[in-house]
Amino acid sequence: MKRSVIAVVAGVLAVVAAVVVLWPRTVEAQPHLAESSDLRFELTPDSTRSGSNAFDLRITDRSGNAADGDVTVEPAMPQMGHALAPITAAAQAPGRYRVAGVDLTMPGQWEITVSLRGERVVIPLLLT
Repeated sequence: MKRSVIAVVAGVLAVVAAVVVLWPRTVEAQPHLAESSDLRFELTPDSTRSGSNAFDLRITDRSGNAADGDVTVEPAMPQMGHALAPITAAAQAPGRYRVAGVDLTMPGQWEITVSLRGERVVIPLLLT
């Protein structure tokens, strides 16, 4: 009887340990920075999980002044041959933009190309 209780307890502990180790984790969304010759781009995703996502963008010139104009975002996953059509970002405030409903269908390394006034940067984004 004592051995069976020990075996059950050991089995439960093993299952709990496996769940803790293997449970999918989300990486906290952090700002991603990139610079072109004239502009500084800061992209902050709402989530680092695959699926529907949204991005906040802050774009300034080298002096820190808000940059404005038409901003486009082009998500791609070159390793898998995935690319989405360019999406126009919605202006929220001077130098601040938002892109919503971006369907990043699978986990892995994505490249988010952001363009403004002929300046283009590619920002890597790892999704889980």
